Amino acid sequence: MPGVLAYLEAYRSPATLEAPRPVSLEPSTVALTAFLSRVPAGVPSVADDDVDEVVDLNEHLVLRGHEPSTFIIRVSGWSMIGAGIFDGDEVLVDRALTSRQGDIVVAVVNNELTIKRLGKVDGHIALLPENAHFKPIVFREGETLSVWGVVTRCLRTLR
Repeated sequence: MPGVLAYLEAYRSPATLEAPRPVSLEPSTVALTAFLSRVPAGVPSVADDDVDEVVDLNEHLVLRGHEPSTFIIRVSGWSMIGAGIFDGDEVLVDRALTSRQGDIVVAVVNNELTIKRLGKVDGHIALLPENAHFKPIVFREGETLSVWGVVTRCLRTLR
């Protein structure tokens, strides 16, 4: 039972972020091959050998021209699981993008980075968690929100 309680406590812990790491400005030295066919997540099908293109991950993951403003940050915590962002995932954050309502953003709150969805609560700007165990961070009149960057991708290690 202590293991279950520890898991539930960790599940309720707020998401925190490690120090941002810049994306390399050097061209990638690894080219991956993309295939024309899609892989069904249901019924298995025969693999297709039709090569569509060679994919450079820098070009695929980072907006062209935004390389100097794109960073990778590791997420710690469970407040964004409803958005598919889990403890240990890495997110790509673009500081050159202007945030808008509905974006997932990295923001500075009490001198710490946090990841939440940008939204509103009762007409006030708010940072919204994607986990019912967390409360929104609502900014009242006179309080300012500092958005550090907009999340563009989530990377997860599966093995």
